[in-house]
Amino acid sequence: MKLNLSEEFQKLVTDQRFVDWVKNPNPDSNRYWQQFISEHPSLKKEFSDAKYIIRRLHKKSKKMDEEEIRELWTNIESRIHASSGKIRTLKRWMVAASVILLLGIGSVALYKMIGITHSVVDYQSIAGVKSEGNEVKLILSDRSERLIQSDDPSISYNRQGEISIDSTSLSRVVKQEEKNVEEIYNQLVVPYGKRSSLILSDGTIVYLNSGSRVVYPVVFQKEKREIYIEGEAYLKVTHHTKWPFYVTADHLKVRVLGTEFNVKSYPDENTSSVVLVTGSVQTVIRSKKIMMKESERLSLNNLSGKISQGKTNVLEHVSWKDGWLHCNNERIESIATKLSRYYNIDIELKDQNSGMLTMTGKLDLKSEWREVLDIICFTAPVSYEEINEKIVISSK
Repeated sequence: MKLNLSEEFQKLVTDQRFVDWVKNPNPDSNRYWQQFISEHPSLKKEFSDAKYIIRRLHKKSKKMDEEEIRELWTNIESRIHASSGKIRTLKRWMVAASVILLLGIGSVALYKMIGITHSVVDYQSIAGVKSEGNEVKLILSDRSERLIQSDDPSISYNRQGEISIDSTSLSRVVKQEEKNVEEIYNQLVVPYGKRSSLILSDGTIVYLNSGSRVVYPVVFQKEKREIYIEGEAYLKVTHHTKWPFYVTADHLKVRVLGTEFNVKSYPDENTSSVVLVTGSVQTVIRSKKIMMKESERLSLNNLSGKISQGKTNVLEHVSWKDGWLHCNNERIESIATKLSRYYNIDIELKDQNSGMLTMTGKLDLKSEWREVLDIICFTAPVSYEEINEKIVISSK
């Protein structure tokens, strides 16, 4: 049986950041969620109900196994035929059942029972696998790792999930337990100083920038295709009219049918963004759905929740995949951050003025980093020196 819970309510009670705020508020989270509700006044009822239920369940803090959840669900079903005067009580039971998963109690079974269609894949847990070192790593579902020596490797999957690394097949034994799982997830981790490309089993191409990772199914088997991105990636999505493709990041979600776009969501940056090159996409931020047109950039301030959207020079945001950095009146501070990731070097700004200076031009990232910095110093009134394994930029 499926419950007719509002989509907005479900999004709130399945948003771990919202749950953490209700259970353990702090000044930053208070400001964020106050701003959220002020921008979405129509969600006040859902907002209030979600807070109420999470607080009640948090106080009880009772751990339940799957059998107990099923018993709870039986109790809920028995109330379906209750009189109309008990409808409010019934709704609270339904709400409570949908929130139990937030406490880590039988979430997969509960999702199936109440018919919530949100993904139950814990991408952040999968992506939480620590990956040290300076090599590109392919992490398989059993947590085993394959180190890849090249600076810009290409990994590809065929429709059967067989893997090739730089055209060399990687033999892989399918374990018995994997045969009983709907989708098996691998991840590709790209450290600073490296890049990589990935061809998924449906033919979609993912270009990963430095300091990024992607979590993805070995073979897409569900009614939708979905991957998780941390960092920056450029995607060429294979078109399937009835098989939508989703890119999930920490602060936003992008839905496409077939298009090319760039998504950027680094954990250490305050802004996440989507740049649409061709086609059309729908970006979902919280409960807000935003349609984008070609050559548009949508950005989200992860702290304030402020969203901005407008036309942009696409090359400034996507040329990294071809080994170029297009700058249009861009601050040296921003350029330094990009170069630090791209070359895996430590760049510091000696003074605030040097970071505020701007530069316009095109940098060849295929060149050695010293050559790139020399060009910057020739174009902008700055200089650099190497001090204790750090590159220090200062204004002239």
